[in-house]
Amino acid sequence: MLILRGEDGAREWPIQGELVIGRDPACEVHLADRQVSRRHAIVRKSASGFIVCDAGSKNGLWLNGAPVEGETPLSDGDEISIAARFKLFFVDADATAPLIFDQRGLRIDSETMTVYVNGQPLDPPLSGPQYELLVLLNKAGGALVSRDEIIDAVWPDEDAGGVSEDALDALVRRLRMRLSEVEPAHGYIVTVRGYGFRLDMP
Repeated sequence: MLILRGEDGAREWPIQGELVIGRDPACEVHLADRQVSRRHAIVRKSASGFIVCDAGSKNGLWLNGAPVEGETPLSDGDEISIAARFKLFFVDADATAPLIFDQRGLRIDSETMTVYVNGQPLDPPLSGPQYELLVLLNKAGGALVSRDEIIDAVWPDEDAGGVSEDALDALVRRLRMRLSEVEPAHGYIVTVRGYGFRLDMP
């Protein structure tokens, strides 16, 4: 699987045979940037595992900081840099070692609603309201999110006046506690008095 993290969260592409990465909309991994070649790189499953190769790009391909020449094998957690503009992470679903691609920070898998902190999934999963709150804060990319915006996202069927300050503060407190189970030293959620909250990424 390839993973690209951005302001809107993570995008994921399973590797079943071959993935072409490039600017061309026909590519399986479409990166709309002028520095990316139309067909920039290829990730392919081989008899011995997975490989990555440059597809004749203009601005280069790197694996864990080293330029790629020819077909290069991939290992779980490898970082693939496209034209020094995009960083994709390779995750081998068959690997027995813990995922290392995301050792710092949060990752949200929208399909399974699984939240990873420093590469470790939260178990048990977040409750529905906790998950919705985290998704909202993550989409804001560190910007302030007002209490009213949170109420609209987490309790869409409730009038803003029908959700108490205590209920909202309790939800934030519980989410902080869940995230701190993996990383006690980082609070992640910052309270901005009189306004709302923001996500503080490490």
